[in-house]
Amino acid sequence: MKRNGSLTSRLSMIFAGVMMSVWLLSSVLLVAALSSYFRYQDASLLTGKLELVTELLEGEVHAGRLDSASLARKLADAMVGHSGLYLSVKTSDDQILADYASSGFPVPQQRFADEAARPETLQTVEKEGGRYHVLVRKISARDAGRQSDVLITAAYDTGFHDAFIGQLKRWLVWFNLALIFISVFLGWLVTRMGLRPLNEINRLASAITINNLSERLPAHDLPAELKATVAEFNSMLERLENSFRRLSELSSDIAHELRTPVSNLMMQTQVALSRERDAESYREVLFSNLEELSRLARMSSDMLFLAKSENGLMPLEKQRVSLNAELAELIDFFEPLAGDSDKTLLLQGEAAVKGDRLMLRRALSNLLANAIKYSLPASAISVLVEQKAGAVLVQFSNPTENLSQENLGRLFDRFYRGDASRQHNTDGAGLGLSITRAILLAHDGDLQVAMKDNVITFTAIIPAAVTAQQLSD
Repeated sequence: MKRNGSLTSRLSMIFAGVMMSVWLLSSVLLVAALSSYFRYQDASLLTGKLELVTELLEGEVHAGRLDSASLARKLADAMVGHSGLYLSVKTSDDQILADYASSGFPVPQQRFADEAARPETLQTVEKEGGRYHVLVRKISARDAGRQSDVLITAAYDTGFHDAFIGQLKRWLVWFNLALIFISVFLGWLVTRMGLRPLNEINRLASAITINNLSERLPAHDLPAELKATVAEFNSMLERLENSFRRLSELSSDIAHELRTPVSNLMMQTQVALSRERDAESYREVLFSNLEELSRLARMSSDMLFLAKSENGLMPLEKQRVSLNAELAELIDFFEPLAGDSDKTLLLQGEAAVKGDRLMLRRALSNLLANAIKYSLPASAISVLVEQKAGAVLVQFSNPTENLSQENLGRLFDRFYRGDASRQHNTDGAGLGLSITRAILLAHDGDLQVAMKDNVITFTAIIPAAVTAQQLSD
């Protein structure tokens, strides 16, 4: 099985690779620069010697004759103290007039003859194991009334420079080999130091368990690259804490909701069995038990519905639905219930959506029943339908008792009624708004709630069946 290397080892190798690349490139450039400098230096030296020999040769010509012995003697006198140099003066037919080789200069047996084809150009020549820089100049001279061409050749032995460059290359090779280990170590050290905040974060994160989800990673004194990661991690912890808190509350709520009907069933059954009773008494007990069992059945059905919606298992039979017609029927149905407490129902607007008619009817029914149940006596409940940007907004507004922002944000939680005493003073199990929101989410919509003064507004957002442009057309 392939093993992935640690981040420290990877960064160490990358750091070492970068350092080696830089040093190798620097070494190559250093050798190239030194070679170029030595070549330029040799060219300057040889050019100066050619100028000197040219002046000596012109002096001989001006004297009226070209004396080889005199020229050789002057050449030897002029070159005293120079090393690694070779100078020669010869005619175009290879007759040597004068030559000079400094002490220790390895003059090849085959003199520099082919280089005359490229005068005034520095050439690198390798002869008999030696390496030379050669510069040739061609001038015209008159001897005994006869015009002839004279070649002046200047050569410099590059052995000293080559030895220096070779020694430098060997030192650079050993230096780069040692640098491999140095760069790996430095890379490891620098990476360890750079990843120290990350290791600290790992240590703190490993200490966070389900029992202390309220802990947060410190965001101060962190590198800029880690601040965003720590912020996202803390945000994730906050979401997890909220989820675990809600899950814990949900478990408590389910236990509480189930305990009451089960306790009622047990108590009524025990009372019925405590002594002999007539058939009518048993029938009353059975009817009472049936009510509790119906309540349990509705709760189980609602929980199953929510579970299916959360996992995308809720089938939808989408069709064109007229919200005005559906809401008008629901208002007619709920109007007697609203009239019992002198509440009025108002409907405005018209729009059509595409969705499952029965599910949407259930969602709208839940919102309307919720508005009637929690609105103030003798108040007006308004239902406004309007279409905006491809979506239909159905707003249910009614005056009610003021709710805190915390309670307002938890209205969609399961079993939540905003009743701290948790007394069953209302029907249902507190799943209506959760089911409504699940239905709207399944239709690619949403359910929102807002409160201004003492008026609470639930807004159901549903994708429209036609766009606003199509309606205008």
